[in-house]
Amino acid sequence: MLATTSTTTITSDPGILCFHHCNVKVFCFTLPHTCPHCNAPLDADADRDADADTNADAEPNAELDRSGPRLLPFRLPYPFVRATQYPCAIVLRPSTGDFLNDYSNATDLHIAVTTSGGDIVEFDRFGLRRHRRDDNPPEWRQSLMVGDVPEPWHDFWDEVLQQICAQTARWSIASYAEESHNCYAFVLAFLQALGHAHLSEAARSKTAFCEQCIVPRTTTAGKYISLYRKIRRSGIYVHRQQPKNRSKPKSATPSSSYSSDVCNGVGNSNSSKKVSKKGYSSSSIAGIAPRPRPTLCTIEE
Repeated sequence: MLATTSTTTITSDPGILCFHHCNVKVFCFTLPHTCPHCNAPLDADADRDADADTNADAEPNAELDRSGPRLLPFRLPYPFVRATQYPCAIVLRPSTGDFLNDYSNATDLHIAVTTSGGDIVEFDRFGLRRHRRDDNPPEWRQSLMVGDVPEPWHDFWDEVLQQICAQTARWSIASYAEESHNCYAFVLAFLQALGHAHLSEAARSKTAFCEQCIVPRTTTAGKYISLYRKIRRSGIYVHRQQPKNRSKPKSATPSSSYSSDVCNGVGNSNSSKKVSKKGYSSSSIAGIAPRPRPTLCTIEE
């Protein structure tokens, strides 16, 4: 695949906030003064809670009224990392642009390896390249980490990576093939030689590594991206919770599932299923599998 960059890359957490109020979940970048659903002033909730805490200190046995809405904002976990800050890791980014602004269901992904010192080693149509940590390459400032090893493995990781990179003919510009011998082939070859239990076992199969290591991370990232773009367009996003119905199975769209799970501090790893005519997902690493499989994630615009 062609790995290119974008000048619009966001390199820091945009800071998505979430709070519950009047049976809705509100997502925003800046807390509003009133609830966008019921228009009640939110400062009143904070004042009431402060008064309740004061009364509780004065009268420990007093029964407090906490039935009303309460403002408990928190910041959603940011799924992206700066690759150079994560040693001995497998990192992923869009081949073109960045995740928050440019990623779509049709975007190919580019994968690479970091060293114990934070250098980034990648293989693409320009051959095998190494980016020094001090260079802080902008295209890798918004990445997903899809696997790493504990510190006792760091020296061995570097040693095996050096051995793989020494196979210059295997990773030359002439040997690169977008569909079959690409960045993904390089990373899997390295992991297979590494012999680390979980990562190396998954790396024996292109499909298995994608499903076990890549899909869970890209699914959570896709939900974060969808939510970020909704807030960017409207300034705020309100998720109305559906009443529970015990007689029928509950179904959820990717956006509602995300807002429910993430607002409770847990990312959902289930993704929508789509299969392209090529036999692999359009939002995939080229040549990832010879048979149909789920997409990495679904971006809901």
